[in-house]
This record gives sequence, structure tokens and C-alpha cells, in this order.
Amino acid sequence: MRLFLALIVAAITATTAQIAWTPIFLDGSSQVDLWTQSSTGCACSGGLGDECACCVRDGACPCSDIARTRCAQCGLEQYCANMCNITIDSRVLKSKSGKTFGQIKSPSIEGPGSCSYFLQPDAGQRVEIQLYRLVSVGKFNGTSCIGGWLQLGSASAVRAGGAAETRLCGANERYTPPVVLFADHGASTLEFRITEKTVRSQFLAFFSFTSLSNTQGVGFHPRGGSRIPHTDCDWLYQDVSCRGPGACVLASPGYPGLYPPHRRCRYLFATNSVHTRVKIIFTSILLPRNHCTTDYLTLRAGSSPSASLLGSLCSERTATLEHPGPNLLLEFNSGPLVPPYDYNGFIAKLEFIEKIDSSGAPPTVVPVSPPLAALTHLVENDSAVAIDSNGASNEVYSNNGGRIGCGATIRGYGAGGARSGHFDTRASSWRTQCIIHLMGSPTDVVQVSLFNYNLRLQSCRSHIEILEGLHEFIGRERGERTERGDRALLRVCGPSVREARDPSGRFLIRQAVTSKGANLTLLVRRATSQIIDEEEFVDGAFAFHDEQHEGTASPDATCAATHYGLASPIHGGVSAPSHHHIFWNIEERLLCTHRFIPASNQSVTIEIQRLDRMWSAEPTGTIGASGCRTACGDAGCECRSNTPLYYHDHVALVAGDGTHLSCLCGDFQAAWLPVVVRSWTSVRLEYSVAHYTYASRGFDYAAAYSFNDDAMCGQRTYTTHSGEISSKNVTVTGSLNEFFYQQCTWVLDSNVERQLFIDISSEQDKSCGSWNITLHEWSGPGAQSEGGLAGAAGELLYTFCARHKNHTYTLPWRLNTVVIRLVALSRQQPLYTIRWRSQVVRANTRLGPPTPVPAASATAAALTNHVILYLVLWLAYKISDSVFNETLVTEQEW
Repeated sequence: MRLFLALIVAAITATTAQIAWTPIFLDGSSQVDLWTQSSTGCACSGGLGDECACCVRDGACPCSDIARTRCAQCGLEQYCANMCNITIDSRVLKSKSGKTFGQIKSPSIEGPGSCSYFLQPDAGQRVEIQLYRLVSVGKFNGTSCIGGWLQLGSASAVRAGGAAETRLCGANERYTPPVVLFADHGASTLEFRITEKTVRSQFLAFFSFTSLSNTQGVGFHPRGGSRIPHTDCDWLYQDVSCRGPGACVLASPGYPGLYPPHRRCRYLFATNSVHTRVKIIFTSILLPRNHCTTDYLTLRAGSSPSASLLGSLCSERTATLEHPGPNLLLEFNSGPLVPPYDYNGFIAKLEFIEKIDSSGAPPTVVPVSPPLAALTHLVENDSAVAIDSNGASNEVYSNNGGRIGCGATIRGYGAGGARSGHFDTRASSWRTQCIIHLMGSPTDVVQVSLFNYNLRLQSCRSHIEILEGLHEFIGRERGERTERGDRALLRVCGPSVREARDPSGRFLIRQAVTSKGANLTLLVRRATSQIIDEEEFVDGAFAFHDEQHEGTASPDATCAATHYGLASPIHGGVSAPSHHHIFWNIEERLLCTHRFIPASNQSVTIEIQRLDRMWSAEPTGTIGASGCRTACGDAGCECRSNTPLYYHDHVALVAGDGTHLSCLCGDFQAAWLPVVVRSWTSVRLEYSVAHYTYASRGFDYAAAYSFNDDAMCGQRTYTTHSGEISSKNVTVTGSLNEFFYQQCTWVLDSNVERQLFIDISSEQDKSCGSWNITLHEWSGPGAQSEGGLAGAAGELLYTFCARHKNHTYTLPWRLNTVVIRLVALSRQQPLYTIRWRSQVVRANTRLGPPTPVPAASATAAALTNHVILYLVLWLAYKISDSVFNETLVTEQEW
């Protein structure tokens, strides 16, 4: 077999720049293999004539008596006759031959049989294999190699029989250019295995321990990113580590060689600034033709594989993609290896570009207001300019969607008001003192979240303050200030640095404040001069929250509000959160809640009117996962899934005690809307996005609510000895999925001893699960204080279901206090009548609280004592009556 020198040179000049390999050849033009210049003509050792092979001058050693007509690389000459099951160590080879490359020519095997080649690279090297010839090494059946293969993989994976490693096969193949394989996982094994009967099975390949710093590119190693631990091929790239062109480069595994099959590699691009865009420049994409269903690239708006798809690429091409952050996920998928193995994946450069995002509505700079008399605002050419009392001007931003910088006053109301947005002190020219005013309507509160800042002066000479109200800062000598309003809600002293993410790419816990009133002032005090390398700045986001219509904001939660029946509008609506700007640094589950608390004489009706299709973000590898589906029945709508509900987008109505009244998820049927729940207790509307990102902001929905005045349910105490409680008809919407939820508690109390009879009746024929009425003993005033009247319900005495139609329950003598509870979740309003009457003994009047339940023994003892006392009193009465009569007779006689 002649050396493939001419073949290699032709391949290098003919192939595209996309496929590259290490040039391997020695001097001479008539070599019969890599290390043998001619098979005869050189003197043999021991004076046996000139019938021995002539070796190349550099790095070759004669095979001697083992094979007189061949030479081999120094360090491998002992394997001349049988190059099988050998170890090739880079350091040993370098010390003996001066080379880090060579040839592997397998012996001719009559299958079945196998040979293995253990390749040990030095530090800073990768294993490279160039395959030129296969003879009777299995065949490709369309999805995999059968009958035999040549496989390159990590030593441990090959020993474990990893089916996903790179396997090549062919009956009689000559590859021009060669099939190139790279291994980047340290020590690797090249396994040659034949599993069927053959006459001659053989391969020819070259190997190279290629330096990762090779300037020709074949030693490629990703730049600027960090490998995500415990993953096969996932990487993280952040803008803070990719400064400048060419700082970050990424590629498919094994580039520029053939990539391994059945891989899913993810490359996460994370930004720390809301103004940063990600630019991906694919300098080469070379994937097998007509295999776009198995070998392709996808780009998604977020860090989750379930995030919105921005685009996909396959086959052979170049491309440039640019999208805003904060997170983008590039996913590379590979299918089975497909002959003729002439593809090598992709390589791309990554750039993070600072760019103004004008997608949102711009904020409005308003004319001067009385609290800010020291500032004069001029609006010229649709730009805002702030002028302080010293006459210094500072361009703030353009009303065409530019950034908000120092000197801006942002109005959250009116025709041009901005309800949310981003601010960045770097958006305006340098000033020692930077002030931003946020002005809301009278019913607003202001929410501010800080993303990034850098304060470098010691002893708090650089600092950030967020203050209640609108403040003036005039005559600022030696850091003094004049302020109006409450103390600072947040104060950050320098030196201090905050970045939106930690080194692993996760967003930090938000640093946010919520005002008590409608106005806030953001103050940044910094050095008198700007140092570019250590620029002092702060950026973040703001949002105005209307508490009258959007509920009372919870300062401790990311997205939560409460609506009180006596303070909120009687009718209103809620929807998916619109203030996306302050959610920029959320990359996880987003849970937004609206809690509705009716007064004691009220109920609340919540109607889900509109709902987009919802998605699932189930964990990889979940067994039996089939998404989430909605099923509606007589007891409300239910979300059904094999995995926890938080893995799925959903909207749920939850009672105050945690009872799920209705839940909608997945691709539900639009005909089921609206879903209506009327409740006489507090209800929480939950909007849950399984994996929220700023670029892919979840699904949309709309719901209406109303507080209704009715006193049919609640917690009440009745002290009359007889009475009636009846259900009252309420208005219905007529919706298919309208549900009534009631938890009513009544206490029948008496301050005198009695025997109580309770009659319960209903004309409905409903199950106990739909609604029921229960009778309980009184558990004492301590339990009442913990859970209201509902907490006073003690041991269960009796349960009435609608199917019972009518029942009269007689309570034990002297059980003067009883608790009645109604629990209902049904499509129909419960219809019932509760009547009670008492047999009363007025001899003893109780002045204290409701009588606790007596123990059985105490009850019997008390009854015995009362009988004895009654007999004594009766005898005394009879005796006194007899004495009186006798006395009367005596007096008459007298």
C-alpha cells in the first residue's frame, strides 16, 4: 500500500475550509507507507544484505526481524507485525520519535474479532483520528452500524459499550477527504470490532495528538464560555466574559471533525443589562443534507427548551442571528451518523451588543410641578433637557423610545404616561448627582427594582437612595441635601458592586422596594469625574401600580395584590401582568396572585373570560409525562397531570383554606369558557407561568370580578330558642361551568338549659361531595379565637346530605350550644332549610359563655344531683305546704 501523501495534498486543496485536519506527511515522494521510504535497498542488521526497508530520516525505526520490509514510528516498532490492542502515549511517542502523530494500520482480521487502541494525550492536547480506508467493517442499515464498526470515544464510555459514541462502518470505502474525528475528553479509545464472519476486515487511519492552541484551527476549543457542570456538552456564555470581537467562540462537539450522534447540546447566552442584544454569527454550518428532522439548530427566547422558538437552521449555510436578552438558548441536535460522513457541525462567533430597545412605550417628561420649583424642564425637538439652578443642562432621553437617564421626571398617568420602564444613569452625560423622579396618580404606589450598579468611592461618598415623595437637592455642599418626605426606603453605600447574575449565570434575588405613596425619588451621588473603566452607575426598572383598581400591592412578593370587598371597586377586572419591565431579571416560575376578600355580608364572583393556550415545562426524563389537561365536572375544573402542577402554565382559583375550586391548564377547550366561581369566603386567583422569561412572557388571560351584597352565608351566632335559616336564590350567569363555593358557620347558643331539636330539609338530590351540612359540638372559646366561628366546631355529631331530604336531630339534654356548618362546591346553588326549637328549663340562667360539652360521667353525675335536688325541693315544698295548711286551720279555729 502506497502512502497517501498525494491524496492528502489534493484533499487539502480541493475541500472547503469547513473541513480541516492536521497535515501528516514526512519527507520523500516514494514512500510505501508513512514511515517506510522503500521496502528494500537498506542494509539489514547483522550483515544480512540490502533486503531491508529504508526508513525516513526523521522519527522512523526499522522493524528488524519482525518485518524486514517495513519501518515504523520510533516507539511503536514493536507492533510492526500486529498493530492491535496497543497503547499510544503522546509523551512517550514524543520522547522517542519527536512526533505527536502517526499511522494506525490494523491487522487483517477474519471476523468476528476486535482490536483496540488506547490513546493518551498530554495536557493541552486533543485526540484526532483521520480515517482513509475501511475494508469489510460492517454496514449502515439506515440508522446504525451492524456487523462491525470503528468507534472513537472516551475510554470509560467505550468500556461501558456506549451506543451514542461515534461509530463508522463500510464495506469497502476510500475517504477523500478523510473522515476526521476529534475527542475532547482526555484519554480515548479507538475500537475496531467485527461481529460477523468475514474474510478480511481492516482499516487505515492516521492519529494526531493535536494542540488546542494550534493556530490552524484544528485544535479548536470553545472560547469565552464555561462548561455547565454535570452535562455532556452544555455551555454558558455571559456578556461579562465576552468583551470585544472574537472573545467568544462556540462550536458543535468535536469540531472541525465529525460530531457524535444522538446529542443535544445547549448553549445559554446570558446578559446582565436590559439594553444588551446577542449577536450570533455562524461562520460555518455543515450538517447532512435532507436530515433537518434529526440534525438541526434552534434558537429560543429564554433558558428553557420550552421557551418560544425564534428560528431553526439546518443543512449547509452561514447565518447571522440577533435578538435581545436577557437569555437565549441555542440548541444543537444530532441524529445517527450518516455516510459518507462529510459534515462537521457548526462554528459561530458570539457578540454582545449594547443597543437601545425602543419596543416599549417611552416615558413622558412633564412640565415643572410645584414640589420641583428648582428644576426647569425644556422640551425641544421632542427631546427632554433638564436644567438645574446652576444652569447646567443635561440631555435626558428622546421620546422616540430612548433610555431614561439623569434629570428625568417620569409621569405614570395621563395621555402620555408610562406605567413601567427601564432607567440607566449611563444614558445621560456625566453628573456628580443624578436624580430621577417617578410621579404616579393619587391611587398609585411605585415599585422599583435595581438590576446592576457600581459605586466605587469609600465611606458612602458614592451612594444610591430611594426616597418617598419628590425631593429637591439644591446647594449640595459637602454632600448635604434638603429633603421632604419620609426617610429613605433603600440606601446603598459605596464601595459596592451588584450584577444581575451570579457567576453561574443565575439571576440574583431581586433588590426591590415599593413606595407607600404615589411618588418616589431616585438619587445617585458619585465621583466628580468619570472613569471609564470604573464607571459609577445604576440601572433598573420601575412600575406604577394602581391600588384602587389593581388591588393592594404586597411589598414582600414579586407579583401579588389583595382586593378588599369594602375598599375595592364593586366591579373590576384583572389580567396577565403588564408591568414586564420589573420582571426583566426573572428566569424561573412566575406566580402572580390576586386575593379577593369579601366582607361578612358579601360574596365575590370571579369569571375567567379569556385564556390563551398554555404550555408545559416538564423536567427532562420525566417518566409518563404527558402534559397537563383540564377536566371540568360538578365539583369544578381540575388540572390533571402526572407531574407537579408548577411544571405547567395554569390559572387556578383557590379558596382561603387551600381548596382548589377550579384550575385550567394545557390546550383546554375554548367552549368551556367562561369559568365562574362565586364564593362566600376569600378566593385567590393564581396566574402561574412554569418558566417565565422577559422575552417570552407567558400566556395571556382576562378575568372579571364583582363583590355582591348578600347575607345568606357567613359566621353568625343565634341566641333565640327557635328559628330558621334558609338559602336564598342568587343571580346566575348561565355559564356551563359556573360553581358555587360556600363555607358557612352558624352557632346556636343558649344561656339557659335546654334540649335542642334541629330539623334540616332540602328538595335537591345532590351527593354529599357536592354539599353537606354538619352538626358539631362547641369546642370552647379558645378555638374560636384561632379560627373564627369555624374554629369552634368540635366533635362531629351528624352529617346531612341533600339526598336525605329531611332529618330531625335531637341533641342531648343540656347541650345548649351547637355549631352548624355548610360546605358546598357545586354547579348548583345549595337549597336548604334549617329549623330549630328548644325545650327550656328557666330555673337556672347561665350568665357566662356558651356551655362547654360535659363529659359523660360528669353529665350523669350532674343529672343525679339535679334529681336529688329536685326531690329534696319537692319534699320541702310538700312539708311546708302541709305546715301552712295546718297553721291556717288553727288560725281559723282561733
